[in-house]
Amino acid sequence: MLIGSKLLVDSLKREGTKSIFGIPGLYNMPMYDSLIEDIESGELRHILMRHEQAAAHAADGYARATGNVGVCTATAGPGVTNIVTGLITAYQDSSPVVAITGAVNRNAMGKLSFQESDTLGVSFPVTKYAVEVKTIEEIPVWVRNAFYIASTGRPGPVVVDIPRDIQMENIEKVEEPGKVNVHYKPFGTVINMDTVREMATNLLKAEKPVILVGNGVTWANATEEVLKLSEFLGCPVVSTLPGKSAVPADYPLYVGAMGYYGRAEASMVALESDLLLAVGARFSDRTFTSYEEMNDTKKLFMAINLDPTDFTKGIKPDVSMAGNAKILVNELLKALSKMSRNGTRYAWNRRINELKEYYSQFSHPPDDGHMRPWKILKTLRESLPRDAILTTGVGQHQMWAETHWENLEPRSFFSSTGMGTMGFGLPCAIGAKVGKPEKVVVDYDGDGSFMMTGNNLATAVDENIPVIAVVNDNRTLGLVRQVQDMFQSKRIVGVDYGNSPNILKYAESFGADAFDANNYSDISEFIGKAIRDNVPAVIRVPVDKEELALPTLPPGGKLREVIVSDPRKGNKNPGRL
Repeated sequence: MLIGSKLLVDSLKREGTKSIFGIPGLYNMPMYDSLIEDIESGELRHILMRHEQAAAHAADGYARATGNVGVCTATAGPGVTNIVTGLITAYQDSSPVVAITGAVNRNAMGKLSFQESDTLGVSFPVTKYAVEVKTIEEIPVWVRNAFYIASTGRPGPVVVDIPRDIQMENIEKVEEPGKVNVHYKPFGTVINMDTVREMATNLLKAEKPVILVGNGVTWANATEEVLKLSEFLGCPVVSTLPGKSAVPADYPLYVGAMGYYGRAEASMVALESDLLLAVGARFSDRTFTSYEEMNDTKKLFMAINLDPTDFTKGIKPDVSMAGNAKILVNELLKALSKMSRNGTRYAWNRRINELKEYYSQFSHPPDDGHMRPWKILKTLRESLPRDAILTTGVGQHQMWAETHWENLEPRSFFSSTGMGTMGFGLPCAIGAKVGKPEKVVVDYDGDGSFMMTGNNLATAVDENIPVIAVVNDNRTLGLVRQVQDMFQSKRIVGVDYGNSPNILKYAESFGADAFDANNYSDISEFIGKAIRDNVPAVIRVPVDKEELALPTLPPGGKLREVIVSDPRKGNKNPGRL
């Protein structure tokens, strides 16, 4: 005789689950009861988070770090509604997460029962797929389906909602699921050799081409292919914010992340190019803040993207190929190898170097009695291994990381980019460390974002997950304050904190090591100590609340309107060279 909850746990193991992030409650409690033996044997690890949102973020971080599906769980009602923020974050950033949620007994549904929630109604709009299991026989089928849906095509989160009475039901025997049986067809790869040759010909003809890489390059493991394409063409590479993790920052032809808070030189390279090839990137409003501005450049737009629906959003590419970036870029390389190149692009490369040199004068302002974010990040880079993973929360610190953090390996920079979810950094770091325990994992955070989910330091301590949180302490919601200061007539309201909490005492209350960095050498010293001690640690770094995240744009502004220096100090903000 087999109970439904044990069937659920066995089904998760069959799909390769090693770690589960979650919180038990009345309606997923049977599942937890069936976890005991596997936890005791070490076959499964359960990580007790301190909020369901953080459980989803941790599963998301695990997925981004490993490339495998991350698993989280929550009970019905508030457990489900809490986890939704993490699920929509994973959905926007195309991260494969499977959430197992408990539901009220079937005979209690529709009666306003205790903790009853319309889980499908709540989760369906913010996930790739959501399903309610109807019978015990469906459990292994839908677990398999969920992993398949989450990890194939464009990755994304899937919810499997299982009523408590089904988890408690007994059955003599259930056949192991065979092939996936679901009304879902992942996006495939279409190779049209005429289109491949057209794209190759356009790339060779272009005088000022640029490659824009996005998150799809990371998920396709196509970094090597993109770099080969760039080298063959002598062509610069820019990235979206989530695409930062696709290309090493020390690649000579990488200019940086472009967009709203991106590097000005990267945005200008994209604007001045005569051909832009987007690989694994969509033309989002955060990257191209004005579609009118981009269309006015009269450049040729080409795109390689797994999701063909992205070709109809924002800018419609002149030439497009739908499918896996690794496969299609390889086909492009094969086609190019059979064609003759039309000389070199000395003028274009000279212009790119000119842009880099010009904007460098604004990107590294000298110390003025306060620690500078660019130098904080430079110190972190010098203090960490090449393959260290950096996660971020959301706010000014995230924007500073976009422009100044140099990630040097694929899958080493994770941030909530599509949803902009404050509190993402710490639980994401916990999940990434569980997935990649051999790597140093650092959450670079702001005090506002950190306090959203900082209680999960308790998880890091109790579960011995040695993440390091570097918290910029400026006692304000810095990015909101910046917009109010710069664009709302200095009408600053609702953003400044008082003296609470003391971040060091807060960290110590959970049992984490706590360090107060008052200079750059302190940062280096404390990072080294945290790595050696191999325990959860928080490093507080004071940052002036008047510090701006630059470059930036006016609200609704165009890339050409970039602000590169502090206008409050009388600077004329020469945003363009």
